[in-house]
Amino acid sequence: MTADKRSTLRDALSAVHDGMSVALGGMTLYRRPVAAALGIAAAKRRNLELITLTGGIETDLLIGANCVRRLRSCYTGLEVVGFAPHFTRAVQNGTLELVEETEYTLSYALQAAVMRVPFLPMRGAIARTDIPKVRADLKAFDCPLTGESLFAVPALHVDVAILHASAADRYGNCNLQGQLALDRHLPSAAAVTIVTAERIVETDELLTMQGGIQVPGVFVTHVIEASGGSLPTSCLPERRLDLAAVLDYADAANDTAAWPRWLDHAMGALA
Repeated sequence: MTADKRSTLRDALSAVHDGMSVALGGMTLYRRPVAAALGIAAAKRRNLELITLTGGIETDLLIGANCVRRLRSCYTGLEVVGFAPHFTRAVQNGTLELVEETEYTLSYALQAAVMRVPFLPMRGAIARTDIPKVRADLKAFDCPLTGESLFAVPALHVDVAILHASAADRYGNCNLQGQLALDRHLPSAAAVTIVTAERIVETDELLTMQGGIQVPGVFVTHVIEASGGSLPTSCLPERRLDLAAVLDYADAANDTAAWPRWLDHAMGALA
């Protein structure tokens, strides 16, 4: 019998502990697990390693809440709004460890974890960039079959993955709309997967949606109904990007007096 995986956000986030690696789904300002990020900030988690293809407001607010020790991403910013304020300051001040990633290195690392192999080979063209100079863990080797120069990208295992879905059923099956980024890989690379969803629906309805089931419930441990859980980022078709709110965030994050008030208000709205 399939288990009912519905949970509260507070109970689900109790799986996140200090020092863990936490992968965040979505991309930049699209379908980001913002409510979950605020819940982690409210729980005062510390020394996290964040993993995300591209970081946006959810990543920046966790840095601003002093939750993050290391970030693995190929871009962090607020798109048309500009730089991510807390991320930019933390990197400049040396208080955030940044692991330089490309879309390929991060996707290969996660896929290696999904496949339960120690690494995946990447073509040696990356040697023409500066990435190998700052990533000693990427090991050059010659292919034993062709002699081609390759790089070994180590598997990246995740403690907790957190996604925001357009819809899910009680069993954790998920429908995702828009840019999928690395969301299909994260649940099977993680020990625990938490999904917040705009709506929890019956499985039959989920199957009729565009794309159907894109994340099977077998990889999901907790599912939470969280209407607006991606705001101010978008979650199509239910939620559009609230650009005005992102601008308000950027203003607050750039003001040392305003930032604690913004964070306290946002965390309080979860209750």
